[in-house]
Amino acid sequence: MNRVQLSAAAWDTPEKAHAALAEALSFPDYYGMNLDALHDCLTDLDGVQLTITDCAAVSGKMEKWPGFLSVFFDAAEENPRLNIRLIP
Repeated sequence: MNRVQLSAAAWDTPEKAHAALAEALSFPDYYGMNLDALHDCLTDLDGVQLTITDCAAVSGKMEKWPGFLSVFFDAAEENPRLNIRLIP
């Protein structure tokens, strides 16, 4: 299983979060940088354990953070080959 760890401490905009996720998870060049595209790319991953640290720092900075959380939980539920850990 491929292990990927990211810190969300600097994610104060959705664009920064999308860019960090796209780079770390090697999303395709056509990644749409939106929540629907994030869901699609996460559900396509095969054998990835994604750990995102410093999540508490994001909740007060980025208004769209609840949408990201929803996508993370939904994608992990739909894709048995994806494990996502969120650490405050």
